[in-house]
Amino acid sequence: MATSDQTTIRAIIDARCASVSSGEIETSMADVDDNIVVFDVVDPLFHRGRSSALARAKEWHASFVRPPRLKVRDVEVFVAGDLAFTCFLSHASGEQKTGQRVDMWFRTTLGFQRKNGRWWIVHEHDSVPFDPMKGQASLGLHP
Repeated sequence: MATSDQTTIRAIIDARCASVSSGEIETSMADVDDNIVVFDVVDPLFHRGRSSALARAKEWHASFVRPPRLKVRDVEVFVAGDLAFTCFLSHASGEQKTGQRVDMWFRTTLGFQRKNGRWWIVHEHDSVPFDPMKGQASLGLHP
C-alpha cells in the first residue's frame, strides 16, 4: 500500500537527519544501497557505491567542530511498485573547523528501490540553484 510505503520512506529520511545531526555517520548510512550513485553539491561529479558515499560523509562530518545539523522540509514521496523517489529541501548548518559557519539550503532527490521487502536508497542528488549572471551558485537562498 502506497501510504504505508510513504510513511516508511519518510521515516528513513527522518532517521537519517537525526543520525547526521547526532554525529552517527554509520547509522545515517543504514538504508543506503551498496550500489548507490550520489550526485553531491561538491566535487567530484559523482560517487558510486556505499563505501565511497560513506567516505564522503565521514570527510564532511570531520570538517565540523560538532556534528552538523541537518533538517528537511516540504518532503514529497512518490511510490510506484518497488520504486520510489522523494524530493525536498535540505538545510545544513554548523561551524566548520576553519571557523566558517555553514547555513545552507539545498535541493535533495532520493531514489529508492524495494529489495526483499526493504526500501534502499539507490540514488541521491543534492544541488543548489545557479545564478548564470554572476556565474556562481546561489548559496544564500531561503525557503
